[in-house]
Amino acid sequence: MSLLNRFIAWLNAGEPPKKAPAPPPTAPDGEVEVRLHELETKLDRTVQDLADGLINRAQFDNLYRHYQNQRRMIRGLLMEGSGQLPASMAAGESMIIRQRYAAKILAYAVYDNESSVALYTMGDFPMESELVVGFLSGFRSAAAEIMGAGAAKAEAEDGKVLCYVPGQYCTLIVLYSSDPAEVDVRGLRQIHSHFETLNTGLLRQRPIPADKLFFSYDMGLKLSSQKDRQTPSL
Repeated sequence: MSLLNRFIAWLNAGEPPKKAPAPPPTAPDGEVEVRLHELETKLDRTVQDLADGLINRAQFDNLYRHYQNQRRMIRGLLMEGSGQLPASMAAGESMIIRQRYAAKILAYAVYDNESSVALYTMGDFPMESELVVGFLSGFRSAAAEIMGAGAAKAEAEDGKVLCYVPGQYCTLIVLYSSDPAEVDVRGLRQIHSHFETLNTGLLRQRPIPADKLFFSYDMGLKLSSQKDRQTPSL
């Protein structure tokens, strides 16, 4: 049988021709360079976020280190002439870092400035803590100085941080798992101001009828659960 006849017989048999294996996918031209530029921008933004108080120090340290490591990896790819990004550079890892190192609210309480009596507590608040007792004992002796401070923070030996937000009638004290970002502290000042505005008439009474107060904190301050406090692996 001639070569032509054998080819026709092969076609009639219906056997599909074998295709050559597809080449491995490659990154589009310039993708590595584009990713490098994106990382440079993210590094600059991370620095600015810390300067603006949008992230805390732990978030900054770990995000900055993360982006620097990725930048070194990409520069290595450029030196090797590779056009492919490794699968290890998956998107979304920076969000995990932000969540992992964000300060979590563990508890909070509201104290009357005049009597130092607790009007409201939520969570396991360390009322016997020396940091709390010491702050409350200074209400009367340093009222003017405290009220003009806007907010203050104190770190406990276990790394947790108490944030004090004094108002005209009472003071909000929040226990964080670590040092909060300035944006979180600004949020505390706002929500405490809203609480005093909503309850001005009641807060002027003596003694303050705590059972009639509208505690709007529960609408803005979310306690972290035990699951939230667990540290995910990266």
